[in-house]
Amino acid sequence: GSGTPLRQFIYSFDLAKLFVWTMRHYHSVEPLILSVGEEDEVDIKTAAMTVVEAMEFKGEVKFDTSKADGQYKKTASNAKLRELYPEFKFTPFKDAVKETTRWFMDNYETARK
Repeated sequence: GSGTPLRQFIYSFDLAKLFVWTMRHYHSVEPLILSVGEEDEVDIKTAAMTVVEAMEFKGEVKFDTSKADGQYKKTASNAKLRELYPEFKFTPFKDAVKETTRWFMDNYETARK
């Protein structure tokens, strides 16, 4: 696709922290969406280029515009989470990608290939 669709990405450590918080503090049977907010949506092209930068990839990156982009947005509202846990700070996307790729490079020999 073109890389223009928007998506919400959550850092695994943030999600883990939210899991623990939810188990300790959320006692309702109603669903609770654990997600970054709509304001933190990232387009696919930016996501890809952030990985390229973090991995220090020097090759060519192509977006195959002959393929469909899919749904433009798949936004999930985190308003309820924000109301219940307003002090939670999500890791900025670029920092999360940098940490993830650093872990991958440091553990490449033992990571699933």
